[in-house]
Amino acid sequence: NGAGKSTLLKLLSKVTRPTTGRILTNGKIASLLEVGTGFHPELTGRENIFLNGAILGMKKLEIKAKFDEIVSFSGCERYIDTPVKRYSSGMYVRLAFAVAAFLEPDILVVDEVLAVGDAEFQKKAIGKMQDVSNKNGRTVIFVSHNMVSIKSLCNKGLVLENGKVNYIGSTNDAIKEYLSSATKTKSLGIIPNDFERHNTGEIKI
Repeated sequence: NGAGKSTLLKLLSKVTRPTTGRILTNGKIASLLEVGTGFHPELTGRENIFLNGAILGMKKLEIKAKFDEIVSFSGCERYIDTPVKRYSSGMYVRLAFAVAAFLEPDILVVDEVLAVGDAEFQKKAIGKMQDVSNKNGRTVIFVSHNMVSIKSLCNKGLVLENGKVNYIGSTNDAIKEYLSSATKTKSLGIIPNDFERHNTGEIKI
């Protein structure tokens, strides 16, 4: 936590500008960052699908051709004409992922936002990302703390620590590096995040 993963993805997705240096990309980028990014809350699910497609530079006919697949994959058929501000976080993520994956970007950037979805949807989403990268030859950049998902999807791993690259290379070695650095942190008595600050007497409810 706090290593700079989400910040890196925001830079790659052009949500945030880099203060120094530059990022070169080849092709259209679609991203699924924190819940709420990329959708207009007052617009319906249907309108947001067309809005996102337009942002990606797609024509209305191209979006229409993908529309039924997007809605079916997301499972939001009943609510597609409801403003997305009324969606639960799970519905929001399902529709946002379906839009990002099915509108065929060259680079798909996915933060650990999929953790909001249920186990069945996470499995579907991983399968779809595998299809995107294997069958269609496009790039998927995936951030997660779930090592099983990383192992099944990625063929290259990057471990970040304090905003710096700790390791870059094969997925298996990246996982080993990640797990060993987490073990090292605990053995040094460093608390990696606030959720582990229990029985310290600092907070009483």
